[in-house]
Amino acid sequence: MRLTIALLLLPFVAFSQSLETIIQKGHELAVVAVAVSADSNYVATASKDKSAKLWEMSTGREVRSFLGHEATVTSVEFSQDGKFLLTGSNDKSIRLWEVSTGREVFSLATEEYITDVAIDPKMKYFVVAGYDRTDSATVYDFTSKKVLAKIPTSADQGSGSGVDIAISPDGRWVAFGEDNRVANLYQSSDWKNIHTFPYEEGTCGGCGTRTVFSPDSKTLYQISENGPLRKYDLATYKLIKTYEEKVEDVTGIALSADGKILARATEKEVQVWDEASGRVVATLPAEDGEFHEITFSRDGKKLLVPCDNNTTLIWDFVKNKKEEPLTGFLNQRDRGGLNYDPNFYWESNIARYVRFKNSVLISRDGKTLIKGKFGTKVKRWDIATGKTVMEYVGHKKAVLCYDLSRDGRRLLTGGGDGKIMLWDVETGDSLKSIQTYREPIFDIHFSSDETKAVSSSWDASMKVHDLANGKLLTYLDLERYSAYSIVFHPNDLYLFSARLDNSLQMWELDTKKEVRNFTGHTDVISVIRLSSDQKTLLSASWDGSIRLWDIGTGLMTKKFKGHKGAVHTALFGMDGKTVYSAGADRTIRVWDINTGAVIRTFEGHNAEVTSLAFSPDNRMLISLSLDGVTKFWDMATGKEFFEHIHIGEKDWMVKNPEGYFNSTGDARQYIHFVSGMKTYAVDQFFNEFYRPDLLPKIFQNRGGKEESKSIQGKLKSSPPPTVKVAVIPGQPGKAEVYVRIVDNGNGVENLKLFHNGKNIPLNRDALTFPSSRGQATTYKHEVNLIGGQNTFTATASNKDNVESDPQSVELFSEHATKSSTCYVLAVGINQYKNSKLNLNYARTDAESFGKVMDDKSALFKNLELVTLYDSDATRPKILSALDDLSNKISQEDVFIFYYAGHGSMVDNRFYFVPTESPRLYDASSLTKEAIDASVLQDKLKQIKALKQLIVMDACQSGGSVELLATRGASEEKAIAQLSRSAGIHVMASAGSEQFATEFRELGHGLFTYVLIKGLQGEADGAPKDGKVTIYELKSYIDDQVPEMTRKMKGNPQYPYTFSRGQDFPVVIEE
Repeated sequence: MRLTIALLLLPFVAFSQSLETIIQKGHELAVVAVAVSADSNYVATASKDKSAKLWEMSTGREVRSFLGHEATVTSVEFSQDGKFLLTGSNDKSIRLWEVSTGREVFSLATEEYITDVAIDPKMKYFVVAGYDRTDSATVYDFTSKKVLAKIPTSADQGSGSGVDIAISPDGRWVAFGEDNRVANLYQSSDWKNIHTFPYEEGTCGGCGTRTVFSPDSKTLYQISENGPLRKYDLATYKLIKTYEEKVEDVTGIALSADGKILARATEKEVQVWDEASGRVVATLPAEDGEFHEITFSRDGKKLLVPCDNNTTLIWDFVKNKKEEPLTGFLNQRDRGGLNYDPNFYWESNIARYVRFKNSVLISRDGKTLIKGKFGTKVKRWDIATGKTVMEYVGHKKAVLCYDLSRDGRRLLTGGGDGKIMLWDVETGDSLKSIQTYREPIFDIHFSSDETKAVSSSWDASMKVHDLANGKLLTYLDLERYSAYSIVFHPNDLYLFSARLDNSLQMWELDTKKEVRNFTGHTDVISVIRLSSDQKTLLSASWDGSIRLWDIGTGLMTKKFKGHKGAVHTALFGMDGKTVYSAGADRTIRVWDINTGAVIRTFEGHNAEVTSLAFSPDNRMLISLSLDGVTKFWDMATGKEFFEHIHIGEKDWMVKNPEGYFNSTGDARQYIHFVSGMKTYAVDQFFNEFYRPDLLPKIFQNRGGKEESKSIQGKLKSSPPPTVKVAVIPGQPGKAEVYVRIVDNGNGVENLKLFHNGKNIPLNRDALTFPSSRGQATTYKHEVNLIGGQNTFTATASNKDNVESDPQSVELFSEHATKSSTCYVLAVGINQYKNSKLNLNYARTDAESFGKVMDDKSALFKNLELVTLYDSDATRPKILSALDDLSNKISQEDVFIFYYAGHGSMVDNRFYFVPTESPRLYDASSLTKEAIDASVLQDKLKQIKALKQLIVMDACQSGGSVELLATRGASEEKAIAQLSRSAGIHVMASAGSEQFATEFRELGHGLFTYVLIKGLQGEADGAPKDGKVTIYELKSYIDDQVPEMTRKMKGNPQYPYTFSRGQDFPVVIEE
């Protein structure tokens, strides 16, 4: 037995809590266990992905991960005070964690595969049980960790359920659910067995048992595989009631905190009984993955069910309604057609091999990164901004491997579709496509002369192709055990292969014979590389070692051991004196080749690290982990200074350690901040820390000292207010919304109230804010309801513009909704007072937009189109048109503002430039003659329509490329602020010169050309129902604009699309 204790004294003194950036990843593999904290505020889950996770019950946000186990985490339990979490694992260890920090308090190596852990409600002891060598459960003193008792058990090893543990609420009894449909009861005073609850109908190996005590500790409920669900009296040990005679595939049993509701789970369903009557009150079938154990929420109205689909289901069985599960983006990303099920025996191996094919390449100029697994695409993105600069589209399944030519101009890819493709890096054009395998390609490389490609596949073959004509030059049939990693010898005469039977070999290509075997690894070899002098071969393996081999003799010359778990990647340092490695323990280690010592460790990843790369100048180390996080480390200081987070195919975030960020709008749904046990939405810090303009400077300075502020510091000095919101229905079609605002220490400056996502004007005369810390005020607002669902969301901000976490309340109204009218204000300006600003297609774009809306207007009772073109599109007339519309538009209507003309970004303010404005970048002129976005925002707030869309095809011109890039970054923030502040949808062409080019062959600006195509029906999809909704249109524009600009301009450009409020249909096919 090995015991490791981090701190010996309990309770612990908490460390000062730092702010963590948490990605809502969810579990990557099946969730098998769940627990709810005593205050019901938090949920803990355990998974086959080797992690336990903490979730905030009220928001569903992932709070933190508990990382350290090296196999499935099978069990999880909160201490009664909520401060600690106990986990057990198939790695034959248990670990105790401090919940508020994620810090491991102690770990204990056992001789058993742990199947259950339990903590005494009075926190005097805890119990651990499993199976393998000792056939016993162990009881430990909670404070000293000393063994109090060893209790013999008979574990269910047939099904793997082992031993189940239940402790009575008063701590007096411990029940062990064992094999053969037996439960044994022990008393904690002396750890003697006081009763055995047998099953009368003979023995049954592989028939595990589960138990639960009543809240008063007077009765015990028992359920067994192929046995009944029964209730026993603990005073007499007599059977009181049988709820079910025979149950198969049992996974769990639970009793509500008040003892009134009983539930059990099998792999296929959950069933719920009224405890007193024995009446079945609800049944939930397993539709998306087999169920595991279950537990009640503390109010007894919901059941939490961990599932094989990697989520924890929350079921309100009273309403028979599934709520949002505890999950994350890992369960929603496009797997590029590689949908192998890791829980299905016959697919588990290939699922694991494909999972760890996750590498990143850096371009030869050090400015961009290249990676696959974005659906079926490979992407190249700008390191400093995080934005995609090229997509390589052509594979039918996810791309698992890739290689760059020495000059960086060609990219070689191997896909899950068995296809090899050669690309022009700059243009994204496919130069060669070779469909050569029927199974996924594991590895691919250029030959030294770069005329050939060598590849290996899951089909246990290796091939060499001529890249000029695609001809197969060499075929090596490995018969069994595929080559997972390969590399050419520099003379192209020999090939090295690392195979799935743990072997490492050198092949002579002409004879196709093995000429060298490098023996030593005991698990899959993840990567092999050659030293710069071509005399040494490096290998890294899932056996936890990195090894160096003499190519001439085949003998091992060095072995580096120190990682906990698998090593997924390793490479020689550019100095030739070091080796860098990373893997399952989430650390990056630097080894001195001569001494074998670790000379530096980089820590910060929260998932297994699968790829490493150096910048060409050797100033930066780049690391990639399985959760889509790419980190950038300063080689001189060893500090992390930048981070990219990719979420699925389209969404991303770039941030630095202080919290400054840029991201797509949807990415912010999956990322939040955590300090201790408190979670904060990214948008709470949007106004100050959303800085697409600042981040490139930070990157270039390797962090530097551009800004001294940080989100952590902001929280300490300027805590956000707290809001709560309630709604009371009134007269038909009316309601009163109440918002309670609490000052948490830095005042309250503003309140926003949204109705179905749309910012609604407040009665400022009735609004008062609390004046000191701890004070609260309540604001009442009368609202008109629309028919159906009404969602009211409130948020307040403090003096430093830090926002509260938004709070929402819903009310369904039977009020009949009036037929809606769609109002369109279309502005198009070709002719400017300053003729140098004239455009070619802005008016045509506005006219065409109005026409397509009119043609597709059958969705609405009426469509009213207001147009302002050229000399009519003045500041007074545009503002007057908005005022006129605000007087006639009702909240059931739809309002769309289309603008095509110039836009300008000056002094961090965005302006719409009407026809009379003579200069684009003169602040005083713009203030007088242009329309500030904040003015437009106020106008939109006064328009009652809850469904609003702004479409902007506004371009900037003039100035250097660098200046335009800076303006574009600031413009992006301004447009995002307009969307989120007004609660509207915004779709805009990117500024600067990105869409200033008006394509003659299209007859339109490119952005509007794509927009119109989408409205004409091409955006209709998922489902294809004859309607085009806001989100369908957004998705279409996001996809098509980059693709068309890539084809027509050579580089993809990306529009700004920000969505707030409800999705709604814009047009319908008649």
